[in-house]
Amino acid sequence: MAERSATYNKSIREAASVIVLRDSSDGPEVFMLQRPGRGDFPDLHVFPGGKVDDDDVELGTLLASPQSPNHPAQKFKAAALRECFEECGVLFADPQDGRLGIRDLQQFRAELLSKQITFKDGFERFQLAFHDEAVLYFSHWITPPYAPARFDTRFFVAHVPAEQEAKNHESETIAGSWQTPEMALRNYACGDWQLIVPTITTLRMIAGYDKVEALMDAVRRGRHRIPVTPSLHKQGMQYFVGTWCSF
Repeated sequence: MAERSATYNKSIREAASVIVLRDSSDGPEVFMLQRPGRGDFPDLHVFPGGKVDDDDVELGTLLASPQSPNHPAQKFKAAALRECFEECGVLFADPQDGRLGIRDLQQFRAELLSKQITFKDGFERFQLAFHDEAVLYFSHWITPPYAPARFDTRFFVAHVPAEQEAKNHESETIAGSWQTPEMALRNYACGDWQLIVPTITTLRMIAGYDKVEALMDAVRRGRHRIPVTPSLHKQGMQYFVGTWCSF
């Protein structure tokens, strides 16, 4: 196996993903996107996310410093927040003197997706400040060497702001929908959805909570963690080190 792995994909790109949640009568729901039938991972259902870019490094300086050896560099959270806005229209930031109106929010996203401006441009135009404490670090995965593309990905979890609505954009994804973790896993079990191990494991980790805030509190305390078995580690889940608490 070791000799064979020498021919595997060694190129790894840094990335971030966000588990966007809301409460419902059936318990917490997660917003999931369906990727188009092209690219390295076609037709997958995923959480919003994407690669870390150069602007994320600068925007990351506006976020709090990592709280423990388990918490990643700020550029990962900045990338997660940017990708969340691009892919599902949820912005975890507001002007320092108030809230960004729905019309301004829509215009910002439209200009961003049409590449008229960058996320950093809009951030500076509206003089935004991140909702740093509303987005919590969740887990760390590195795509195995045999995958068609490899990503060093940090996952975050967040509760969608009450005044905002998650919606996919057709230039980025085929569809977007709110699902309970149990329903998403059922869709996979029935063969209706394609999921990869990090997504399946994450859905299992967030299932069973009755409220989003209960899950968020567990994450703040590190109580959401599960044993990183050799099998999960082989699939890319990274071991937890050091302390965790976010307060």
